[in-house]
Amino acid sequence: MNERRCVARPIKSAGAFLVLALALAVVALIRPSAWKLGLIITYKFKEEVPMQASLLSLGAKPPLTSHQIRVKSLYTPTSFNDPTDSTSMAAIPAPKWAQKTITLPPQRRGCHHITPKILKEIGQDLSGFKCGLAHLFIQHTSASLTINENYDSDVRDDTETFLSKIVPEGRSAPWKHTLEGPDDMPAHIKSSMFGCSLTIPITDGQLNMGTWQGIWLCEHRDRATARKVVVTLNGV
Repeated sequence: MNERRCVARPIKSAGAFLVLALALAVVALIRPSAWKLGLIITYKFKEEVPMQASLLSLGAKPPLTSHQIRVKSLYTPTSFNDPTDSTSMAAIPAPKWAQKTITLPPQRRGCHHITPKILKEIGQDLSGFKCGLAHLFIQHTSASLTINENYDSDVRDDTETFLSKIVPEGRSAPWKHTLEGPDDMPAHIKSSMFGCSLTIPITDGQLNMGTWQGIWLCEHRDRATARKVVVTLNGV
């Protein structure tokens, strides 16, 4: 009974559509200027006929809705408790965490390669991770962290030259925040450009960076203080 009602509705809609089209054709013959209005009304009426109802009238199946779609799992563990089973959840080691705050001594303005210093401070904890992530966060708004060339110091010098040229500085600069010196507001902008954090993968107890990649501390103040970097390790 319900199926007949679903089929009858689109048939009635289609019949009404044909009657409307014929009526508009007659009006267009009497008043040719009315054909534009007829096209608009016909198009709008056609849009309102449900596609699903039209498919039912033709005997086709409507498209599946999101709740009707079923996805088969490609992998299901056979056991959750057997430690000898490599697919068992019990065989997966529990994740662990380690965290340390590293204090870096004051540096001159510019970019500084600090990978050896970081590794010296976290090396013992780092060696206990087979796979994971290392997150570094600098607790300052006038210095930043980035990853770049670890070999040629000219790259660091050129980067500082670029930053000094792209961010105006001095009494003629258009900054309002000048209470802490003419280099302070430019330092805030440069800090936001590079960012205050890094995430590095851990593999077999080591930071898994490229051969020529190194961690940089970018100091943006002329007279800097010591900088603190919080290193958080997470993994298995």
